[in-house]
Amino acid sequence: MAPKSVGPSSPESFLPLKAVHFHILLSLLDGPAHGYGVRHVIEERTGGAILLAAGTLYETLGRLERDGLVRETEVPDDLEEKAGSRWRFYEVTPVGRTVMSLETARLEADVAAARAKIPATG
Repeated sequence: MAPKSVGPSSPESFLPLKAVHFHILLSLLDGPAHGYGVRHVIEERTGGAILLAAGTLYETLGRLERDGLVRETEVPDDLEEKAGSRWRFYEVTPVGRTVMSLETARLEADVAAARAKIPATG
């Protein structure tokens, strides 16, 4: 079977995702969120293993936006009253969802390969 052609803008070209990119996209899969919310979800989900400084977070969100994986969006109706005027909300694009699906499949294959090599302990 011939290898799949991976162009510079194909979803496959983003793989493997950097851990921080994966966690930001994962945080946004539930719906639009502002930067601080993304940061909080990541810190909570990883038990503090990934701590993002504001500069790193917004620089990475900007990169993901330039790459077409996320986009800035309007403030969700349920948060409009609480949202500060400087809050920027982001959501995953269809391409970002495809990239996450491909990355999840890649990670699952890696975990399966590792489990086959590492004896179960218990």
